[in-house]
Amino acid sequence: MSDLTGPEISHWMRKETLAAHLVPLLERYDVKWRGHGVIYVDHEHYNIQTLHQILAVLSVDLGVPTQAIRSRLIELGWLNDVRSVLPAKSRVEHVVDSLLHKSLRGTDTDNFEIDEAYD
Repeated sequence: MSDLTGPEISHWMRKETLAAHLVPLLERYDVKWRGHGVIYVDHEHYNIQTLHQILAVLSVDLGVPTQAIRSRLIELGWLNDVRSVLPAKSRVEHVVDSLLHKSLRGTDTDNFEIDEAYD
């Protein structure tokens, strides 16, 4: 998605405006660049809490809902929230799936009886 510029976007959405409000918060909450994004959020409690605090302060300062700020930070590439990303299948699951597929090849899977106890 291209970055919005000019008068067609709200003042708070401009990179410069958002950065001016965000940088002091990054310092206040000791957010460090670790190569994953300006604000990186995984399932660690500290990262989640820090994000909520930053969004709450920005929301009050800019008079904008936290969800709108969150969306804009993601759009700018400044927020990398990996909590909603589903992990890829593990290597073991992949091997098991592959073996199962090979063992069922050539059989009529539609005729398997289902054990009612496992429905």
